[in-house]
Formats: sequence, structure tokens, C-alpha cells
Amino acid sequence: MKQIICIVAMLLLSLGLISGVFAQDLVTDEFDGTGQDLQSFWKVKDGDKSPWELTGGSLVAEAGFDQNLWGDDTSTRFYQVTDQDQFDIETSMVVDYADACTVAGIVVYSATTKDHQNRDGQWVTLKLWGRGAAQNNNAVLQYQRRENDAAPYVGTQPDYNPDQGVIPIELRVKRDGNEYESWFKPNAEGDWVSVSTVTNELEEPLEVGIYVGICEGQGAGKMTVSFDYFREASSVVTPVDPRDRLAVTWGELKGQ
Repeated sequence: MKQIICIVAMLLLSLGLISGVFAQDLVTDEFDGTGQDLQSFWKVKDGDKSPWELTGGSLVAEAGFDQNLWGDDTSTRFYQVTDQDQFDIETSMVVDYADACTVAGIVVYSATTKDHQNRDGQWVTLKLWGRGAAQNNNAVLQYQRRENDAAPYVGTQPDYNPDQGVIPIELRVKRDGNEYESWFKPNAEGDWVSVSTVTNELEEPLEVGIYVGICEGQGAGKMTVSFDYFREASSVVTPVDPRDRLAVTWGELKGQ
């Protein structure tokens, strides 16, 4: 009898522990630590491929080669595990890249969801795609699921096309059940600029976080990304027509 009680207690404890892991709410982090001592709620995928550290109030990663988030997830990814049905998160990052295809951004990833090609793993990502010489060494903003950016996803955000070099940008993704809405702030300031609202049925638990990678082989350029924070976004969104906002922002930026 004691053995049965013990087994039942262990099962309940195990279920409680598993539920606790999956039920974790997303936690704000200002990245105020030093070295490689991230808070315990973070997990790191392929951290050895992109050297990183906490320094100066930022999470700084030097992107590794042959890393991408498109047909497969080969990026270095920093994430929290959650089953929250609703969340609204943002990050501010400074991307310094040159002469290569690069990726950095926010991702909501489900390892157990089948994609449109029946592969394990599906996601929603808002990312800065840095492009090399073949595409004039400039960057674009993309909103995608796995190997797909068909409408209402956005393959290239209108009127946003910064040259390679130092690019500050703020990204935001909001989940409401199966609906995901995104915004960004060019130059990491001013009003939120709307990107798109999409529907994607992602099974929980979700891996929510930020990532980096150079999508070409060894020696193909460089990228360093400094993430200033990962946190709950402001509840107030001011709708802005991207054409009106960006013409001013990038005119000012290029004049500096």
C-alpha cells in the first residue's frame, strides 16, 4: 500500500513539475548581468556556434556561420518556454553587419507543430535580414513562418531598406490565441510601425525568444548583435502609415 501511495505521489509530483515548466509566463530581462550567466528562465540553443556574453547591460552575440531561420532552424537562439495564450513582447537590438546574409530577430517556435510541408517544427518570426553584395549590401524587415512569407506575412517591409553597418531597430510581436500581430521601430525610436497580422496554429509549449545567425559559410562577412532587453511591450500602439513614417526616419538617419 505504501508503495502504491509513493508511486502515485511521484507521478503527481512529476506532472506538477512538467506543468510548471510548460506553464511558465514569459519574464522580462534587461540583461544586466555579466559573462554567460543568463537568468534561469532562459534556454540557449547552439550557443557555442555564436559566441555571446552579457556586458554593458546588453546580451551581445557574435553571429556564427551557416546559421539561419528559414527552411530549418540552425540559428543560435535564446528562448523561454511558455504556454501563454496571450503575450505581447518586444526587444531592442543594434545589428552591426557587413558583406553577408544575416538574420536576427524575435521568434515564436513550436517544435511539435507540422509546417505546410509536413515537417516537424513551425514558427512565426519578425526579423532583420541583412543582405550581401549580390543584393547591394542592405537589409530588409521580414515577417515569416517556416520557409513561407506569403500574404498576409511580409517578405519585405515597404520603404525600409537600411545600408549595412550599424542598424538600431526595435521589434514587437503580440500573440492572441492563433493570431499574431507585429510592429517595429526603425532606428529603435518613435512610434510603432505596423507590419502585419497573421494566423498560425502553433501547438504548445512554445519557445519564445531572440536569435542570430550568418546564413553563409565561414568567412562570409560578419555580424554582431546587441540585444538591449526582452520585455512586455507597451499596451498602447499608435497606428502609423509606414510610408509617412519611414520617409522621415530614414531621411534623417542618412543625413547624420
